[in-house]
Amino acid sequence: MLHIILLILKIIGIVLLSVIGLILLAILCVLFVPVRYRVRVNREAGDGKPPADVYVKVTWLLHLVNILVRYPAEVTVRARISLFTVFRMPPRERRHGKKPPEPKRQLRRESQSEPEKPSVEAAGKDDGAESSEAISTETVESQSPETAAEPKAVPGTYEPYQAFDEGTMPSEETDREEVETPESASGLGRIAAVFSKCRQAIEKIKGLFQNIRYTIRKICDKIKSVLDNIQYYCEVIASEPFRGALGLCGQELMRILRMLKPAGFEADVVVGMKDPAATGQILAVYGMLYPLIGQHVRVAGDFDCEDMRIEGRLYLRGKVRVFTLLRAAIRIYFNRDIKQLIRLLKKEDA
Repeated sequence: MLHIILLILKIIGIVLLSVIGLILLAILCVLFVPVRYRVRVNREAGDGKPPADVYVKVTWLLHLVNILVRYPAEVTVRARISLFTVFRMPPRERRHGKKPPEPKRQLRRESQSEPEKPSVEAAGKDDGAESSEAISTETVESQSPETAAEPKAVPGTYEPYQAFDEGTMPSEETDREEVETPESASGLGRIAAVFSKCRQAIEKIKGLFQNIRYTIRKICDKIKSVLDNIQYYCEVIASEPFRGALGLCGQELMRILRMLKPAGFEADVVVGMKDPAATGQILAVYGMLYPLIGQHVRVAGDFDCEDMRIEGRLYLRGKVRVFTLLRAAIRIYFNRDIKQLIRLLKKEDA
């Protein structure tokens, strides 16, 4: 019994170790196996030709994963894992697909085009409706015009013109006599009204000056805060953490650019303008950039062309490793100078 238990544990351990080994192998492949790319661009001048013929291919792990992008006339994208196509744009049309049965469609169209025949039940319903309409018209005609013209009195309605008699209606003269008082007509009331208006005007002017003073004070506070922030950030830029973080970021950026630099680069270009002087200026710029470009780029001028001419081919290839990007991200994330710089920029230590 113990021997069987040990055998089962041994098998389970072997399976777990194999699974862990496969996971580690996959992680190492993702980190250290580079993603390779190749780009070819051709351009030929002429009527009826596309502006450029582009061919881009990205592969990984001995072409286990490959992505192909073409642009002869329309964009074509295809992604494969081993021999299985995962994504394709535009999708390929099925050549041997079954066509939908056409007779059914014809039958449906014929059934839709045929007019519907009225049934007996519908005719009976129509006759009933006509008879009911005739009865209703007869009842309406039987009513006399006098009964139709007389409106029915609704209980609980209010009639304002019948509520008062002519002798009880209030007049405008009595209202004016009640409103007009000797205090408002006297000169003391007028003087009091003038003083109240002057006091309101003085209060408005005082409030206006207070608002102006508050606005000026607020603007001055904002200017002071802006100057303080400028001085603070200038001190942060001159601090030691900023210098250390800037040096580390520059170092990692140069390492990434060296990794992204194409391993192979070649270009042959023919340039021609309507004005030969413009063609000569382009060749002069190429001559100045020749020490940086090297022999990988060759530019020739066409001084006899009647129209603008730009032709040539471009080829480049390179590789990208995930490990380089991950290493740079880890170094930047765990760097003390960068953490301290982030705290200073957030003003946590201020």
